[in-house]
Amino acid sequence: MGNPDHHSRLAREKRTAALDEFKSGRYTVVGDLVLKAIEQAIEASAAGEGKHFHLNPRSAHAQRAKWAKRNFPEIAPDIDVVWSAYGDLGYDGIDGRRAKEAIEAMERIIYEIEKRTGIKLE
Repeated sequence: MGNPDHHSRLAREKRTAALDEFKSGRYTVVGDLVLKAIEQAIEASAAGEGKHFHLNPRSAHAQRAKWAKRNFPEIAPDIDVVWSAYGDLGYDGIDGRRAKEAIEAMERIIYEIEKRTGIKLE
C-alpha cells in the first residue's frame, strides 16, 4: 500500500467506474469517482517521490491539490473544474453537462500525469 503501483491501480479502477457511471447517467456519483481517480493518480506520482498525502487525512485533499498544481501547472485549471463539479454533482447530480466536464477534465489530468511520469493510469 502507498506505492505508485498501488495508487495507479486504484486510479485506473476509479477512472473506469467514473466512465461507466457517466454512460449510465448516474451523475451524482460521477463527481465522486472523478475526484477519487485524480487523487489516486496524484498519489501515484507523489509516491514516486516518497510523498504520501493519504497519511494525513485532514489535510490530504488540500495538500494533494497544492502539490499537483505546483508540479503539474498545466493541469491546475482542470483540478479546479473537478472540485467544482464534485460539489455541484454531489448535491444536485442531475446535470449531465457538469458530469461531462468532470469526465473531460479527469481525462486531461490523467493523460498529463501519465505522460510526464510514465505511470500507467489509463
